[in-house]
Amino acid sequence: MRAPPRRRNSVRSILLAVSLGLNLFLAGWEVTQHFGPSPYSKPHPAPETVAEAIANSLPAGDADILRKAFVEKRPALQEAREEYLNELARLRSIITTEPFDRDAFDASMSRMRATRQTERLLFGDTMRDVIPRLSPQGRQAFVAAHMGGRS
Repeated sequence: MRAPPRRRNSVRSILLAVSLGLNLFLAGWEVTQHFGPSPYSKPHPAPETVAEAIANSLPAGDADILRKAFVEKRPALQEAREEYLNELARLRSIITTEPFDRDAFDASMSRMRATRQTERLLFGDTMRDVIPRLSPQGRQAFVAAHMGGRS
């Protein structure tokens, strides 16, 4: 038994609308991939850059606490940053070398992730040490400027 023509047309209309929507989405995505900047086109900001942005949002005394903590961690942070940037350069080289070496690529990706993780852990540990020492106003300013609003 055949479905009434009206139902078949409504199903077909829905499928066409979904197909059109999907095609428009994919076309938009392709345009942004082709013309827009890639989030992978450059390394993430250095920890010192992020720390300075945070310090600039804090009251003066709290900014001094944060800056002092990051000065103490600077050698370890710089070493971690250098390892990350070196591995990123190696990864670029591996990706563009012919013939493509999948094993070298996988190993470099793992090393790059590990170096990035080391940098993030050092940054996080420093912030974990600093935040409890901030004034109530400093903690409020931190949340407002870097965590999406007031608590």
